[in-house]
Amino acid sequence: MLPDKVPRSMRAALVKYSGRRLNKHEAVWFDMPFRSTLETYYNTGDICVYDSTLRIVDYEDGHILNIDEPVTEEAVKRFKATCDFVLLRGSNYIHEHMDWGHFLEWIEALDLPVLCIGVGAQAEQERPIVLPQENRRVWQAIADRSPAIGVRGAFSAETLHRNGIHNIEIVGCPSMFRGLERELKLTHAANGPKRVTFSLRREVDSNYAVDPARFALTQKRIIAKLALVSDLYLSCHGEPEEKAFFFKAPKHMEAAAAKLVAEGWFDETTGRTLRDLYESRLYYVGAPGDYDVYAPQFDAALGYRVHAVLPAVAVGVPGVLFSYDTRSKELAETFDLPIYTPEEFERQTLADAFAPSRFNRFQSLFTERYDRMKAFIEKNGVKTRM
Repeated sequence: MLPDKVPRSMRAALVKYSGRRLNKHEAVWFDMPFRSTLETYYNTGDICVYDSTLRIVDYEDGHILNIDEPVTEEAVKRFKATCDFVLLRGSNYIHEHMDWGHFLEWIEALDLPVLCIGVGAQAEQERPIVLPQENRRVWQAIADRSPAIGVRGAFSAETLHRNGIHNIEIVGCPSMFRGLERELKLTHAANGPKRVTFSLRREVDSNYAVDPARFALTQKRIIAKLALVSDLYLSCHGEPEEKAFFFKAPKHMEAAAAKLVAEGWFDETTGRTLRDLYESRLYYVGAPGDYDVYAPQFDAALGYRVHAVLPAVAVGVPGVLFSYDTRSKELAETFDLPIYTPEEFERQTLADAFAPSRFNRFQSLFTERYDRMKAFIEKNGVKTRM
């Protein structure tokens, strides 16, 4: 079933929702006791993508569809009566180990248009990904009900194409457009950035980096060097140990420090610098809307969290990415943002790394890419707020 025009009543079945909606266009993490917030890991990047998607899509109402629950006749009738399309939040769904629950059965039972915005392939490095047959069936069912599947970049497009899915369009990530600013202009500090925010990522495995141990050592070294040449602040995005320091919970801080020492994060080389930053300059920004307030206070954003860099750029703060997995490389290529290996970054000054000329192509093409995202959503029969 393909839409031939924009429906009058835009009602969405929300799939892979991350968090709870404050209203139609804003999301935060699920309502939970403070202890759970403090002690539980959850990736705030997922919340950012969900929130950004809700911001750019114009819909009348939304209903949560939990694809981990089996299909029932009663539920199918309810969703078909109250929803016009299925909205699948963008994330790293295209890989060998993805568990779709009962999504295929839901797609086939509902037979509604499916809108995917910014879905992506995930691997530690660019390599052929051969999806299991069940996963290919899910993507084929989505493709059959979509004019095009919106992927974040070339690697994701190539991966789906290799697995037999061909109606694909590269649109990037909705987090880049969350500001709804078609004429976005980056603000560059004179003589290079001085106040800098660096996004931490300790939560990493072989799906994100070829060598996780080296990944951690390199990140710590870069932070220590930045602390010498800039007014540096750190942001954390889900790990409980960092949240313990942010919330200044004494017993949790003590346990977190012991764990970070035992794991080598607070080591003899950079440990004192990191500990000082954790105690006075570490911020946890749990809600995407709060990050929109946090990021503009800085001259530059960088680090190992894609969804700390892209939302900063979306509010006009120059941001650069580190090349450590396919996702960061793919998004940098899609948007023409500067991206460096750690070695490349360390061989230049901060001012050189953030030279305005490095953002010329991003700036010159932003409006075109904004319009492309808007046109893609409308081609799928859905209104936008862009």
